[in-house]
Amino acid sequence: MASEIEKPKRKWTAGRILLILSLGLNLLIVGLVAGAIVNRPHGPDRPPKIADLGFGPYVRSLSREDQAALATAFKAEEGNFRERRETLRRQFEELLTALRATPYDHDAVQAIITSQQEEALASQRMGGRLFLDHLAGMSDAERTAYADKLESDVKRWRREKPDDD
Repeated sequence: MASEIEKPKRKWTAGRILLILSLGLNLLIVGLVAGAIVNRPHGPDRPPKIADLGFGPYVRSLSREDQAALATAFKAEEGNFRERRETLRRQFEELLTALRATPYDHDAVQAIITSQQEEALASQRMGGRLFLDHLAGMSDAERTAYADKLESDVKRWRREKPDDD
């Protein structure tokens, strides 16, 4: 008597996939915020850096003069970055409180994470605007030289990166 119980197959509905992707993105944002709070190398009042917004390789390939010019542009926007960092710090504390709450309030946690995502995206957009404005101010020859240096740097960084295998 070989009666097998057939297990129902799980369907990967669009809703389930969207939920998993959303959870992954939310965890990524929480990790970025937590990492930024924990790993502040120069204290909470350090000036913002475009590298903090995911532009690290682009900025590292700029000349020292271009990096200084970009830093000057950032200092003009510093208040906006400081406000966003402070908002993210406060929201992180709110998230910790909401995660420990009994009963767990999913909607409250979702609202906090959504707000964090919006703050992070606003900072990225501002950094992107400043970086693009800087690139637009370069001559054709400067942009070409920058592209060559960026390409060379990325190839070098890839060679230096240890294999994960």
